[in-house]
Amino acid sequence: MSLRGVVANTVTYSTLIQGFCQSGKLNVAKELFQEMVSEGAHPDIVTYGILLDGLCDNGELEEALGILEKMHKSKMDFDISIYNIIIHGMCNASKVDDAWDLFCSLPLKGVKPNVKTYTIMIGGLCKKDSLSEAGLLFRKMGEDGVAPNSGTYNTLIRAHLRGSDISNSVELIEDMKSCGFSADASTVKIVMDMLVDGRLDKSFLVMLS
Repeated sequence: MSLRGVVANTVTYSTLIQGFCQSGKLNVAKELFQEMVSEGAHPDIVTYGILLDGLCDNGELEEALGILEKMHKSKMDFDISIYNIIIHGMCNASKVDDAWDLFCSLPLKGVKPNVKTYTIMIGGLCKKDSLSEAGLLFRKMGEDGVAPNSGTYNTLIRAHLRGSDISNSVELIEDMKSCGFSADASTVKIVMDMLVDGRLDKSFLVMLS
């Protein structure tokens, strides 16, 4: 591929692939990836991450898993960011059990989960209504020396609110605030909806702020 007489390199291709993925033109992105390989502009870990993310976001998890397998076979070195993309894709595709299996296999692969990995997996468990398992993973996260962030807390708080578990919601909110985090827009919306239909009183909103 040539852009105004300049031969495209890995960075150029990666940028273009990302743009087409984000605009929903996944077929064009995949064609560019194949062209990139044939032109000798070797995809790097960033390129693969962009493509995998695009595939997962557009519901093509199986193709993403196929590419991941090829990456394994080629002995490519990649970090937790690639696994985060796949685990997130599995959770979004309602394959939470598969995501859990992959999550549990990470230590065997010599890869340590980070806060994003834990938050994604906790979110998947919450989506499956496995709140007790999500709570256990939240505690294990701390035991493993990985500090939760705002996203982790808000994911759990929203799940408990949806389940009308006010007690655990309050406990998590207090813990979150003590760590210097605050409720995000999605959490505030759930609280406001619950205030409107009478499932919460105004004191909860005061406590949240």
